[in-house]
Amino acid sequence: MPKESTKSGVVRRRPPCRNFGGDPRSQELAGRIVERAQRISALHREQLSDIAAFDQTESWRGDGAVSMIAWVTAQCGVSTSTARQWVRSAINLESLPCLAEGLASGELSLDLVEPLAEVAAPSSDAALREASTNWTVRQARELAAWHRAREEAAAEATAAARDFEHRTLRFNDTRRSIWVAFTKDDYAVAKSSLVLRVAAEQRKREEDGGAAPASDRVGYLPYDQRLYDELMGLFQMWSGRATGAAVRPRVVVHAPLELLVGCANDAVAEIAGVGPVHAEVVRRLACDANVDLAVEDPEGTILNQGRARRDPTPVQRVEIDRRDKGCRFSGCSYTEFTNVHHVVHWVDGGLTNLDNLVTLCGRHHRAVHELGWTVSGDANGVLTFTGPHGRSMHSAPSPTWRPSSVVGTARPGGKPGRNEPMRR
Repeated sequence: MPKESTKSGVVRRRPPCRNFGGDPRSQELAGRIVERAQRISALHREQLSDIAAFDQTESWRGDGAVSMIAWVTAQCGVSTSTARQWVRSAINLESLPCLAEGLASGELSLDLVEPLAEVAAPSSDAALREASTNWTVRQARELAAWHRAREEAAAEATAAARDFEHRTLRFNDTRRSIWVAFTKDDYAVAKSSLVLRVAAEQRKREEDGGAAPASDRVGYLPYDQRLYDELMGLFQMWSGRATGAAVRPRVVVHAPLELLVGCANDAVAEIAGVGPVHAEVVRRLACDANVDLAVEDPEGTILNQGRARRDPTPVQRVEIDRRDKGCRFSGCSYTEFTNVHHVVHWVDGGLTNLDNLVTLCGRHHRAVHELGWTVSGDANGVLTFTGPHGRSMHSAPSPTWRPSSVVGTARPGGKPGRNEPMRR
């Protein structure tokens, strides 16, 4: 989200507002920006096609380069990471005509196509091209990470052990900083602990009438500083200099039942907010965790509540969190302090079903209630967010929520595997 600087130097986030972008000049600029981005994608496709042809004959050797990446870096004046993206994508897209066509038409950007091309195959090319139209770049990268984890599950039998061996915490006295390399599960515990404490502090402030702490001189404390204060509070509590009940961290792990019982080592488990983890990490976590089995049909109707209740159940919230992975508003990357919103409002007869419940951050929840934005569609599929000036954006669930044969991860019989939530 955009930010603004105040006179005091404190950074505030600007909330959504209907009073901007409705004038003809802004409408014209918005249209041109989107149209130009589509032309840039088309130019990228032409560039990648030429790169692939140039690389195939190793013509870069004639200019003294040691690789095509080095040649692109020198001749095009781009960074090594950009050159690597171009060359890798150029090679991958040669066997993926549908994704290549999506890039050439401007419907898909290079940042979106790159991770998809890494895991796509000629057999899944067309299906991925169609499915990814409403995906974000973050979702494409999540899918690529999930897909790689599935393919490399057997080869990474010692990955969890290496991850644990490489755990590190270093102090830098000069910069007064700490550098930590967590294992995935320890990272999830640390993050959950701090986020829960920040949320509890926010609730306490609201119950006390919104009074700001003494350290918050301007009435707003940035999120990163609030996390810092809570971390110091944990240190002080552990040292006996402060009192109060400790907040037990809650880490959600989604794992197929057959993985937990040791019947499958190639299945993929995922720590919510962290990503895929190895089977042995999940089994270790399950030893001292509360395990909830979520058995449902492919459409999730067993979880649906209809008009029986307004608020989603705890099990529904776990499934919605796995599906949305944060705020579903187009372009929003906010994952903490979110609300579950009824697409069709409860007072208008909306149902408390998965397809009518969507995750929104506080700002965008207010936007669809009070600032003129509307949301329509199926939360399990594609949602359309329409702004007060008529421009529409689309949002799709995480592609790793219920992976299908589209990405080549279907189980025998064509039924996608069901992940069971496990809370530590």
